[in-house]
Amino acid sequence: MMRVYACITQQHDLWLVLLAGAVCGFGAWVSLNLARRAAAAVGRARWGWLAGAATATGGGVWATHFIAMLAFRPSLPMGYDVGLTVLSILIAIGGAAVGIRRAIGGGRLAAPLGGAIAGAAATAMHFTGMAALQVPANLHYDPAYVAVALGLGVLLGGAGFTAALRIGSLKGLAAGAALLALGICGLHFTGMAGVTLIPDPLHDMSDVIMEPGLLAIAIAVTATVVMALGLAGAIVDQRLAARAAHEAARLRASEERFRQLADATTEGIVIHRDGVVLDVNRAMAELLGKPQAQFIGQSMLRFVVQNRRSDIERKLAQPTSERVELDLLHDDGTLVMVEAHGQDITHEGRPARVVAVRDIRERKRAEERIRHMANHDLLTGLPNRSLFLDRLNGALASAGRARTGVAVLYLDLDRFKAVNDLLGHPAGDRLLQEMARRMLEAVPSHDTVARLSGDEFAVLHRIAQPGEALALADRLVKALGVPAELGGQRMVVGASIGIALFPQDGGGAEALLQHADTALYRAKSEGRGTFRFFEAEMDERLQARRGLERDLRQALVDGALNVHYQPLEDCRTHRILGFEALVRWKHPERGMIPPSEFVPLAEESGLVMQLGEFVLRTACRDARNWPDAVKVAVNLSPIQFRHSDLSATILGILEEEGLPPHRLEIEVTEGVMIDDTERALAALTALKAAGVRIALDDFGTGYSSLSYLQKFTFDKLKIDRSFVQLMAENRESLSIIRTILALAKSLDIAVTAEGVETEEQRTLLKNESCNQLQGYLIGRPVPASELARFYEPA
Repeated sequence: MMRVYACITQQHDLWLVLLAGAVCGFGAWVSLNLARRAAAAVGRARWGWLAGAATATGGGVWATHFIAMLAFRPSLPMGYDVGLTVLSILIAIGGAAVGIRRAIGGGRLAAPLGGAIAGAAATAMHFTGMAALQVPANLHYDPAYVAVALGLGVLLGGAGFTAALRIGSLKGLAAGAALLALGICGLHFTGMAGVTLIPDPLHDMSDVIMEPGLLAIAIAVTATVVMALGLAGAIVDQRLAARAAHEAARLRASEERFRQLADATTEGIVIHRDGVVLDVNRAMAELLGKPQAQFIGQSMLRFVVQNRRSDIERKLAQPTSERVELDLLHDDGTLVMVEAHGQDITHEGRPARVVAVRDIRERKRAEERIRHMANHDLLTGLPNRSLFLDRLNGALASAGRARTGVAVLYLDLDRFKAVNDLLGHPAGDRLLQEMARRMLEAVPSHDTVARLSGDEFAVLHRIAQPGEALALADRLVKALGVPAELGGQRMVVGASIGIALFPQDGGGAEALLQHADTALYRAKSEGRGTFRFFEAEMDERLQARRGLERDLRQALVDGALNVHYQPLEDCRTHRILGFEALVRWKHPERGMIPPSEFVPLAEESGLVMQLGEFVLRTACRDARNWPDAVKVAVNLSPIQFRHSDLSATILGILEEEGLPPHRLEIEVTEGVMIDDTERALAALTALKAAGVRIALDDFGTGYSSLSYLQKFTFDKLKIDRSFVQLMAENRESLSIIRTILALAKSLDIAVTAEGVETEEQRTLLKNESCNQLQGYLIGRPVPASELARFYEPA
């Protein structure tokens, strides 16, 4: 060590030694910094950084050596062989390139091995440079010092590369540069201490010798290149650092946004790798009632119910993108039904999988409610027609195999409409709920009670013998006949029941229900509040009714119906004021069919709109030929008012047929108002505003006739024929007529009395100041062709 120290202090210019050390340190810093960049780069960029690092390393080592050689003062003339000098710098740069390439190649020993190669190359460059020294003397090397020089270059080179490349901080770079610089300087001055110059005037000298001045220029150029590389590296390093900082900030912002989005979503999100949870969002933690930290590192199977774990394990082994419904375990032990859907992603540079978890408990409850609503009546909660038929089909199949019986009971409440009329629809709804409750109490729990529509119900009853159906029907009639308290009033409703039995009355659900309905029709026609079993002749009568319906439909198509007209006279002057249009049907086989038989059939079969339009259009067309003062009256069915465009239809017919609206009088019954009061009032108001007169027919026979006089201003009231026919011998009927006439007079409403058949009735009504009369005494209904005699002058 003392010999090395003496070599430095006694044989070298200290200022140049210090310069050599500075150049060495700067070159080591630049070379290792560039090596770091080469390690981080890929593709062509890596080779560019590698070339720069090798040039800086080799150039720095070469410049350090020859600056130190310029500092050497051997007291002999000195020069340098050009070829060996050039070879030395090539060895330095080439060896550095090999070493750096190995150092950044990857692996645990890559950095120390690459640094050792670079150190060995620096040692080779040193002794090649020594060989380039041209002095009149012989050089003798001490093998020990040569070995130590080599060891310093290899060991400190490996240590310097390891510190710089494995410690990513600035401190790691500084430590690596210091170690590398120490190794280069150490090998140089140790090698110089091991050299002995023995003067020899006869020593052969090279023919091409570089003077120290030229060498100084070469060194300056090399040092400048190293500094330029350092400056360029620093600039690029700064930009890359700024870009890296910006990218890191962007990534942090992106991760923060992702985290915010993940936490803001209502769906749970789980990121896992091979079933081990890497991360979850807040929604997932809240879904299962656990802190987010408790998920990390846990197996996903831990949060799945036991009976689904094997299934989920198979899906984890072969991930698919299909949606899976499963139950998860909440922290309190309850089950959470979810829908999970996974996708492959890259998480922190490695493949992973993200799973979106949606809470579907509310959806399942909604689906269950929808299924219930689709199969049950909303008001009573009873099964509807669809579910009833489904259960009936199942019961029939079971009964067929077991050779047992099934009874279908079709029920209709007898006076339900009266309750709706008197107390309103809310009371009617409460009544339906009460009747449903009573039926459920009367019917065995294993059977089915269903609401088919309105006030119609059906019961599926499994039986062993017909007597059981009879007993149930009797219980139901009695239970539903008990008075019900509604709005402080006791209402007796009652029910009629039709019964069809399997297998004797039919083998299918629809057939049994239809036959039970046919039996119900018989029960209602025979007094209500009772029950009837289906019989074959009932179906025959029903088939006859259907045949009549078919014939009526064809008659409307063929124009086989006619309109007759019955006159209305002024009670005081006996002048004809108008005619009421009445439809007539002469059947080709059965002859004249009364309107009381085919009009209700038209209402029930949906033909009433077609029938009503035919009568109205015919009446308007015929009335065009009458004197202007003569009006025509047309009855409308309550069913016609269910169509929202009724008023527009009527006014359209008036315009098409050319009849002024004031010559048309529409007659409606109380049923029009009962069906849908708001819609009926809207239609009547529109017609009245256009000039059409409105009459209330059958006044005094309904439940709420007086209340409708408050809701709508009628132009006329028509007293029902039942009062007129009894007025001569029944004081009560006469009193009712007087009351109606007094009421109408006070409201300034005209009154027509129907069913006038005797002069006595005409006289009584005239004495009571009735406005108009109608009946056989005035004239029977006749075709339009026979009306001229009523309004032509006598």
